[in-house]
Amino acid sequence: MSRAWRLLPCLFMGAGPALAQSPPLEPVLRAEQAFARMADEKGIRAAFLTWLTEDASVFSPRMTTRMAQYGPEPGDPGHLVWYPEAMGLAASGDLAWSLGPWTYAVKKGGAVLVHGHFLSLWRKQADGGWKAVADIGVPHAAPERPVEPLALREATPVVPASKPKQPDATPRLQKKEADLAVAWAEKGGLALLPELAKQARVLRPRRMPLRDPAEIEKALEADPPGARWAPARIQVAASGDLAWTCGESGPDQRGTAASFLRVWTLEGAEWKVLFDVRLPHPPPPK
Repeated sequence: MSRAWRLLPCLFMGAGPALAQSPPLEPVLRAEQAFARMADEKGIRAAFLTWLTEDASVFSPRMTTRMAQYGPEPGDPGHLVWYPEAMGLAASGDLAWSLGPWTYAVKKGGAVLVHGHFLSLWRKQADGGWKAVADIGVPHAAPERPVEPLALREATPVVPASKPKQPDATPRLQKKEADLAVAWAEKGGLALLPELAKQARVLRPRRMPLRDPAEIEKALEADPPGARWAPARIQVAASGDLAWTCGESGPDQRGTAASFLRVWTLEGAEWKVLFDVRLPHPPPPK
């Protein structure tokens, strides 16, 4: 959903937090599918203005707003296709994430110009429906084999390893982000390694989502030390077991600034990074 580089936008069945008696993922899955269907039938602009909240954060690759990205007429005439391959839900049933592949073509039925993966955060609305509150994605080469879509039979809650209610979840997460910013300024991406969840994925441009620990470590080695950051947004589920943060970090040792989005999950009593997405900004014009 920031699903192409300018248009660019998970279910680990044992990794996402949710209680056995919590609401199932089906409503979120149906919302994601309806979002994609509207993009296919009515176009990118109409779909994103409908399914993103007014305060949604999107990335292109800089962090921007829903209206700045998709509001101006006539909108992008291209054709964007996507589907979720994985999703996760908070125990409280108010916050969810979705991950999957996307493709972009100039027109419907045209040749695919760009492949990629998106990561979106979904928030339950006052009327009981779901809308996306954050959307980010990376472009990459065509996958070697088709990515399997999430089947409804798989979209079931999973059991967390800790109590669902953590009253101090937000302050503890703020401290985690602050400590990570300090460590990153000294060590670069390798500072993230001890903070990763057991089933973490790392998304970087020109790479399929990384799951293998050795591949993740190699990718993080390429993220050099740089300026500290403070998240622009932090949103935590009512159950205190799932959260997301996003923002922008200043220039690193190579002079490159970047946008980031992280999804955090509770493992035991500790916040751990389930997803880390980093989008370098293009160099300023000379």
